[in-house]
Amino acid sequence: MNAREEIERHRVPCGPMTVSVGAVCRRRLKDSFDSLLDRLTEEIHPEFVSPEIPQGHTITEDGKILHKDTVALNKKADDARKKGKEKAKKEREKNAPHSEEILQAKRERLIQEGRMKTEVKTGLKQYEEKLQGNSKMLQDITGKIKPR
Repeated sequence: MNAREEIERHRVPCGPMTVSVGAVCRRRLKDSFDSLLDRLTEEIHPEFVSPEIPQGHTITEDGKILHKDTVALNKKADDARKKGKEKAKKEREKNAPHSEEILQAKRERLIQEGRMKTEVKTGLKQYEEKLQGNSKMLQDITGKIKPR
């Protein structure tokens, strides 16, 4: 094939064979092919051009391109959400004395449960000691001898 036809197909003649432009190693090419290779790589891989923002659009904080009307609607929705949260917080504050009474009752209940648990544990220990008695089968497994 003709060298020009190979170049049009994005291939470079390199000695007895032709090589794809993407696979060409510059060290193996002669200096005469450098300018040709540069031009071909520019055609295949053009430099990045950032897209332009259309009129009436803006870039949000997360990088999205939105119309100005949409941004305004989103702000209104956010403001309404914030107002709703503030209103709910005020209602909770109004009910706060009631919630303190609930917390006090809960504390008392937990204290009673704790007392009951300790009483059960001591009762179990006393029953266990009573069962052990003089039996070798029911002796303490740690091997310690407890004075009576």
